[in-house]
Parts: sequence; C-alpha cells; structure tokens
Amino acid sequence: MKNITVISFLVTAFIASCNVYPQDDYEEFYVVESYLVANRQLPQVRLSTTIPANEVYDFEEAAVNDAIIEVRLLADGPESAVAQSFSYSNAEPGIYQPDQNHAVIPERTYQLHISFPGSNDVITANTIIPGSFEILSGVAESVVYQSSEQLEITLSESSYPGRQNIFVFNAISFEPDAEDLTPFYSDIFRDSDDPEEDLTLLSNNSSGIINEGNFEVNPDGTVTVKYPWIGIAFYGVNDIVANTLDDNVYDFVRSQQVQLGGSTLSPGEIQNVIYHVNGGIGVFGSLASDTVTTNVERNPNL
Repeated sequence: MKNITVISFLVTAFIASCNVYPQDDYEEFYVVESYLVANRQLPQVRLSTTIPANEVYDFEEAAVNDAIIEVRLLADGPESAVAQSFSYSNAEPGIYQPDQNHAVIPERTYQLHISFPGSNDVITANTIIPGSFEILSGVAESVVYQSSEQLEITLSESSYPGRQNIFVFNAISFEPDAEDLTPFYSDIFRDSDDPEEDLTLLSNNSSGIINEGNFEVNPDGTVTVKYPWIGIAFYGVNDIVANTLDDNVYDFVRSQQVQLGGSTLSPGEIQNVIYHVNGGIGVFGSLASDTVTTNVERNPNL
C-alpha cells in the first residue's frame, strides 16, 4: 500500500480557534504539535505560544525558536528509562526537524522533552504508538456510488493497550472538481461563500472517529468496515486512508468536536479540549496508517 499519512481530521490551528480559557484569566501557554506514525520516520515538532483571543493569530509571530527538543524512546512504558534519544534542530520559525533518521516502532512508548536555555520551563508528553496494520487485498478497484455493492475494507489485526482500536478514515480525491461532487456535497457546495477553500477541504474528507465495535470482526481476527457513502465527496479516483489513533489524538479529537458543536451540551457544560501535555497544551500523539486506491463511478440511477 502507498505511504500516505492523513491527519486532516485534526484542526492544527486550535490555539487560535478555540478559546479554551476565560479571556479575563488569559495566560500564555506553550503549544506543541507533533504526530508520530508507526514505521515512518520521526516527524517534525511545531512549537509556539498561545495569543489573546482579540489578536490575529500568526504562527511565525507566535513561534518559539530557542527550545532544546528531544524525542525519547523509552525502554518499557511511560515511567521507564530512556533507551534512545533523538535530538531536534530549529529548521524554520517554530518548526524543529529530527537530526537523526529513526523509524517509529509500533507499540513502543515515546516521550517528548522540551527545555529552554536559562529557564526552568520544561514540557513533556508521552505517546504509545498503535500497533501497525495493513489494508488487505480484495478491495474493489472500482465502485458505483450508492449501489448495493458498498465499498468494503478489511484490515489486518492491530492492537492498542487497554482498549479497542479507534479509527479515522479519509477519502482523498485525486482531482477535486465541483462538477464531480457527489450529491450530498454538491447541494452543500451550492451555498458556499468560499468555493475554492471548500473544495480544498472536501478533497480530504474525514469520516470522524469510528470505534472498532462498529466493524465486522472476522474469524481470523481481521476487521471489515463498509465504507459509508457519506464519506465520499468526489467521483473519480480516491485514496482511502485508514488511521488508528493513540489516546492523545483520540482525546483531542473527540473533545475538540464537542467544542466545535458536536454535542447537545449547553456552553457552560462543555469540557475543555483534552491535552496530554505537561507544561503546555497541544498534541504529542501517534497513529498507524495504510492506504488503498479505488475509483468511484457515477450511478446512472441518481
């Protein structure tokens, strides 16, 4: 399968878009963002600060450029010794790149450690990498939209300690064009105030969180999901990307969805976005991912 990682279900500008703390009590926080992917090279780390809600957010202006950053492979779980450490260098404003090559090991624990010259400030976070998996052969090369033969995707066994797997799927259109929008999204697009931006967003369409309990578990331990038609925004060739999430990404996404209106709770009852970062806010998380390609054909009956 192709090596494509999709995390568009995350809103990376959460530091500007979510007023998590009361404005009267504003305090500047460090903001971390980095996503490790099983069997891929170490990713970049983005580091910045929050800004008051009444100011225009600009990442380069909020960037932090003097940090000492390490990603550490731990020997055996969150409280264990450091088995190997990987240093990072500031490559451009707020963006740090690893100095060494290292393929992220599935089912191992990694720790982010950030310190600052002349300061006692320290930022730490841990992530347990989800077990790797594959999209197995047998996925249809072509499907007719909303036909009786729905797109089915079977995934090999994967694991995450203490719970079932949590999935997010993405459909990525190769050539997104307004004329090729499927009916549901075509109706929405007609009322668009910013067609170009909306086309870009729809070209990488997320399923949202899907629990493994919604899948068909096969006798050999694999799981099969019937890919929902609502997840397909464009006719034509699409990459379908399956991602399993660690606890950090899962908690961030589900709590952020509540913040952005995915709940019946009143404003006073909505919890803050969940961050698993000590000394700051943000996401130091991980996922495992695989991709398959299919062609979505028009249904002559629609």
